[in-house]
Amino acid sequence: MKQSAVRRPTIGWHYVGRGSSARRVLAYRGTLSGTALRVHYGFDGWEEPIREARLESIGPALAVAELPNVDDRVAIDCAITDGENWDNNHGTNYRLWIGFDALDAHLHVSGNGSGALGLGSLHTAMASAGMVCGVSSWVDNRALDRVDCAAAGLFPLVWIRPGETSRIEVEERLASGAVGLKLHPTVDDFPADDHALDPFLEIAAEAGCPVACHSAPGDADPDHIRRLAERFPDVPVILYHTYLGPAEGRRRAARHVCEQPNLYLETSWCQWRTVERLIAEVGADRVLFGSDASIDGMAHYTRQPPNVEGQETYNDGLIPLIRKLGVKVGGKLMGDNARRLFGLNGNSHGE
Repeated sequence: MKQSAVRRPTIGWHYVGRGSSARRVLAYRGTLSGTALRVHYGFDGWEEPIREARLESIGPALAVAELPNVDDRVAIDCAITDGENWDNNHGTNYRLWIGFDALDAHLHVSGNGSGALGLGSLHTAMASAGMVCGVSSWVDNRALDRVDCAAAGLFPLVWIRPGETSRIEVEERLASGAVGLKLHPTVDDFPADDHALDPFLEIAAEAGCPVACHSAPGDADPDHIRRLAERFPDVPVILYHTYLGPAEGRRRAARHVCEQPNLYLETSWCQWRTVERLIAEVGADRVLFGSDASIDGMAHYTRQPPNVEGQETYNDGLIPLIRKLGVKVGGKLMGDNARRLFGLNGNSHGE
């Protein structure tokens, strides 16, 4: 039986009232309670001045605060206090995006454990970056069987190993809720255009689901991935990382996407200016945000020293990126494109 041993993030948006008169408020469902609850917050990466607002209880374990001057901002970063104690998400704080529900298209979870790749670390990391849900995989498909993915806000992929994974297993997992396939040529030692993958791409074509493929030098080179996509033009193929290597590989990956209509880019470990350039090159509908969380544990999106090419954190880089893109294009990058490709519209596992 699937079990979820970890609570979902405790900060989210809540709507008070109905119809056109409904008001969006910050909602807290956390460990602190009482009449002295306050939200300590800053806009867009803790820009000064830092503010506080009182949280009002409106139901069992639910307190809300209406924050002014929200709509012209990108995000809210915050923590909760009762005057003596703090709920600061294990020191990583909480983030809420304004204008869209953020989805991370590249997550990993190894089970319900407490390590860097356990469900607890992933939930803390996601809450720190305002990710309401995400697409997840692991090298052992059975590990995800132990996680209540719906309760955890996760959409699983089926990890494919040519010669080991059976067609029956893939079909059963897709029928049970998996939303696509995952290929990792580097880890599993096969070229990304191996014809042994064809039976699995045929399943993906029949199911109408995408295939996410690690891209990097060697067996996972974008040239190989393009050849695979050319054989199955009806299957969306996503180049995870765009290319985990020198800039030359990312330029080739972008060129392939421009020329091959069923190829898409995912941005884990790319600096924000690189993401901006990729969107300019291939179009706003062809790029998905992903982070590879929680490879770096609870602080994956906020880690110091910076973990994105040693130059920036995800949380720091996303603020100027979304400012430059605007909410409409930013919303495509941060969730709309992934929801469309993975068929998640109306099923976001969000708040």
